[in-house]
Amino acid sequence: MLPDLPSALPGPRRWSAIFAGVGVRIFHRRMHVGLSAVLLATLVYRPRDFFGAHATAATLASLLLVLAGLALRAWAAGCAGGHTRRATIEAPRLATGGPFAHVRNPIYLASVILGVGMVGLLADPWMLALCVAVFVFLYTAIVPAEERFLHGQFGDAYARYCTHVPRLLPRLRRWSEAEQRPFERAAIVGEVRLAILLVAIYAGLRGAAWWRERWLGF
Repeated sequence: MLPDLPSALPGPRRWSAIFAGVGVRIFHRRMHVGLSAVLLATLVYRPRDFFGAHATAATLASLLLVLAGLALRAWAAGCAGGHTRRATIEAPRLATGGPFAHVRNPIYLASVILGVGMVGLLADPWMLALCVAVFVFLYTAIVPAEERFLHGQFGDAYARYCTHVPRLLPRLRRWSEAEQRPFERAAIVGEVRLAILLVAIYAGLRGAAWWRERWLGF
């Protein structure tokens, strides 16, 4: 558990401390939050002719976004290490190589890309609202919690990293001081499991929508 910061901190830092405290508490439940949103989606999801004549192109673009998100997550997880899937905030080393040389939170960026792709495949704008709500709830809390931990763990090295590498919008040029380490291929297994889960979610939402329309009339 991270220590609480004094309530006398200036406004922005105080809010950051509050978000970080929430992030510590929900970090190990982040998957539960996502699955809860999926359960909610089964009650309201309804396929729509949202893209009209451009449906085929939109479906292809959405599928490419999902694949790009999975690929970026696998790359980032392999460069960071297996601790990224654990239930507590930890970091045996400061990851700055691979995608971390362009953006500090490539896994979260990849998840956003993946989420937008899934929304496009589902073709229901209400799913976008739900997706945005989940990401805002999770990342406005978890990111400050992780940053607070990394500041405490790596001090000036992390501060320098933050100065040169943006939080979520990647820089095109690789940070010159990035340290490349061996890629952990075992991390890809987790992304394969995630891909299978996404297929199950897609099929489940489609099936739930069909069942509601067939038997409940909405």
